Amino acid sequence: MEIVNNCKIDGMDESGDFFEEAKAASIPTYRNYTIGIDEAARYYGIGTKKLRQIIADNPSGDFFLEIGRHVLLKRRQFEAYLDNASAL
Repeated sequence: MEIVNNCKIDGMDESGDFFEEAKAASIPTYRNYTIGIDEAARYYGIGTKKLRQIIADNPSGDFFLEIGRHVLLKRRQFEAYLDNASAL
């Protein structure tokens, strides 16, 4: 346990970084509600340009969120879109 500004912080080392155990406790992609474009490209095997084109071609689609300049895909809704698509 480290003390910073008289506050005890669990899970941090001397450099202020979280211990490796805390870093390794990430949620797997298949359990996330939303995923970013880069992560979706790796997960689905579709290029980032193609994913952005799909989003641009479906501006009223319910399978993505725009947060400022960032785009997140709603994983389950996007999978339903892919299930119904005959070609990309």
